[in-house]
Amino acid sequence: MKNIRLILFFLLVFMSLHAQVADNPEKVINDLMESLSENEVDLNMQSQIFDELLQLYERPINLNRAKIEDLGKLIFLTDIQIRAIVDYVQIMGPLDSKYQLQAVGGLSPTDIDRLMMFVKIEPIEAESVYKNRLDGQVLLRDQFNLEKAKGYQSDTSATRYMGNRHHLYSKFQLQYGRNFYGGLVLDKDPGEILLPIDFTSGYLMYQSDKLIKTVIVGDYHANFGQGLALWTGTSMGKTSEPLSIRKRGEGFKKYSSANENAFFRGIATTLSFGNAELSLFASVKNSDADLEYNADSTLLVVNSMPTTGYHRTQSERDKKNTLGQSSYGANLNYRFKNLSVSVGGYVQKYNADSIAMKALYQYTAYEKSENANFWLAYNYGVGKMLLFGELAMDKNGNPAVINGLQFKPANNVSLALLHRYFSSYYFSPWVNTLSENSFPAGEQGFYLGMSIFPISKVNITGYVDVFKTDWLKYSIDKPAYGYDISFRADYNFSPNFKVYVRYREKDKFKNQNRGNAPDYPIVSINTKKVRLHTDVEANQNWALQMRVEKSFYKEENRDNTDGVLAFAGIKYATSNGRLACWLRYLIFDTEDYDTRLYAYENDLLYNFYTPAFQGEGSRAYFMFSYEVMSNMKLWFKAGRTSYSDRDELSSGLETIDGNARTDMRMQLQFKF
Repeated sequence: MKNIRLILFFLLVFMSLHAQVADNPEKVINDLMESLSENEVDLNMQSQIFDELLQLYERPINLNRAKIEDLGKLIFLTDIQIRAIVDYVQIMGPLDSKYQLQAVGGLSPTDIDRLMMFVKIEPIEAESVYKNRLDGQVLLRDQFNLEKAKGYQSDTSATRYMGNRHHLYSKFQLQYGRNFYGGLVLDKDPGEILLPIDFTSGYLMYQSDKLIKTVIVGDYHANFGQGLALWTGTSMGKTSEPLSIRKRGEGFKKYSSANENAFFRGIATTLSFGNAELSLFASVKNSDADLEYNADSTLLVVNSMPTTGYHRTQSERDKKNTLGQSSYGANLNYRFKNLSVSVGGYVQKYNADSIAMKALYQYTAYEKSENANFWLAYNYGVGKMLLFGELAMDKNGNPAVINGLQFKPANNVSLALLHRYFSSYYFSPWVNTLSENSFPAGEQGFYLGMSIFPISKVNITGYVDVFKTDWLKYSIDKPAYGYDISFRADYNFSPNFKVYVRYREKDKFKNQNRGNAPDYPIVSINTKKVRLHTDVEANQNWALQMRVEKSFYKEENRDNTDGVLAFAGIKYATSNGRLACWLRYLIFDTEDYDTRLYAYENDLLYNFYTPAFQGEGSRAYFMFSYEVMSNMKLWFKAGRTSYSDRDELSSGLETIDGNARTDMRMQLQFKF
């Protein structure tokens, strides 16, 4: 508690400072990352949308030629705001200054500042110089822990990892003009052998405004509708942007992640016929699986399909790419004025006779050796209102439905409303939508999001989500209900000093594990988190970030528990931007896993890290980036997490003798 009081003291001191600060792309992404992490989303598995933000930052859109689908990549803008920007430029003509955006209804000064990070304003004819420009980058990264886990020690008598502890990652990207793209990703996880490289992913893509709108050969995402049937890319869900609940189905997108599962491999194309677009795709790839024949050797059964992508031991390597998977499908989209309608479907088959059902909650809806799903999606915009939704069905006719509404009843008020319903028997292997459960069959609920500017300098955002299930779920063996609420109040004392307070509460039910008790009674659980966060920038070189957060956990038939986390971080950047340094010291004290707390960390470009803290201890990290030359940049990060309540970390082959873990990361980027 002494350390927490010290951080609180410095927080009060810096709250008296006055300087100049503005949001930056790093902070915009940080806020979204933390929201996703608290929903236990693997950030590096869902990085598509953040990759696009970073790419837009490096190669911004010209606002004078931007289309709705271009601005749709900016997830912090609502659909109503995007439509208002595009309409304003079409009616009033090309922009000369960002200050003209103040005349666009529904854009706050914060929205305009964020927008200008990813767009530029220049005459359209000035872009002709770059029409046939070749851009590219090479990214090389290494990550490892200094302490050797049990699986890397040669003197262990147990099974050990086959490779070293280095996580090696390489990324190559090319862009020629505005139409041609190419990329290649090589990835070796810790514990895997170096050669041959464990995972390789690549693509070639063509995009235009002509008949052939998109062609991708290689690895790609397929995102359609509202994610009820087919969405392999990033899904935001419930985050710090409560109005961003409508998925902007972008069809096919290049795949450039190291996730070894959530993508298709083959060919995809979108053809444009005036107001209509036809999308077609076919994919053939192999997935990890544990296969065996049944007792009489007549049926090939899939016992499990690991999704970790790890191939560190012989048993893990034996499961690598053993299951063939083929997929094909189509989507037809038609636009008429402010109405857009899409209809489509796909079929996915595995080279096996059946897939074993491992849990009772999967009894009504589970993966089969052949899956087929179909959908009908729509969105309709009129004035300051947008209606959207999707109806999806599996091959047995079991439905899933989402309907939503975004609207602005006043210039300083924006609202979003969504209703969802999933049949208990509905299943799609690529469902990825707003829901409480990652396996949403049998779930229904109402969601209300809001953003209000009650007075100058104050912004209040939040959401309320009420849900229930009519079938068993993971960790609970009967139908149940619950709610999830989150509210955040931002106050800008001045352009240089910003503070926000956030409150989040979730209430639901689960089976209680009472040790050796034969029964697992169903009890209610309630989790609350309160956060105070501030950003201060003393000048263009120095910035400070501080936070205090408290968690509370309440469960029937057991004592209440709580946790606390606090940190102070400093950033220094030279005036020319060539050198930037980050330093943070964090302390935490939580009683158990249920009171764990998250804190997003600055990290290497295209790498995302938000650790969960539980137990008692501290973490410190230092990172710097340095622009060696105009086309070469270097990153280095070192962090150490120490625990005062244990002498051994992790378990199994990941066991570390001692109470600390030190992680090292380095990266080199070469642009041309």
